[in-house]
Amino acid sequence: MSVAKNKNRIIKNSYRKILVFLTLNLKTKEIQRGSIIVFTVLMLAAILTITLTLTRIFIPRIRALGEATDSVTAIFAADSAMEWCLYNNREKTPSLPQPTLSNGATYQIYSDGSPSACPGGESANYRTVGSYRGVSRSFEVSGAPE
Repeated sequence: MSVAKNKNRIIKNSYRKILVFLTLNLKTKEIQRGSIIVFTVLMLAAILTITLTLTRIFIPRIRALGEATDSVTAIFAADSAMEWCLYNNREKTPSLPQPTLSNGATYQIYSDGSPSACPGGESANYRTVGSYRGVSRSFEVSGAPE
């Protein structure tokens, strides 16, 4: 009987060892599967951080480029108004109509600090301000016309 009991113990121990092995193997695979998810989340967080950092660096530069083109349009509007005033002050006959800007830019003419039409006369003291999409640029003339 002792041989039969030993055989049964050996078989039971073998089954236990196999069950322990399979259980540990399955747990290891589950742990590995969970670590892949953690690794993926960490990689996505790193990529998102890099993307947001680059966006924070480059967005102001892109806006500045857009404002530069708006600045050029605003300065052309101010220049158009200034040229119109200079021409009308120099050539007394027939005056040209006020320039119209088809690109959405506007201009304002100031004489001695207050808005006015192009002042004619002995002194040419005026300033023109061109505006486009919130960007304003100006030109100023002081002196007597020739």
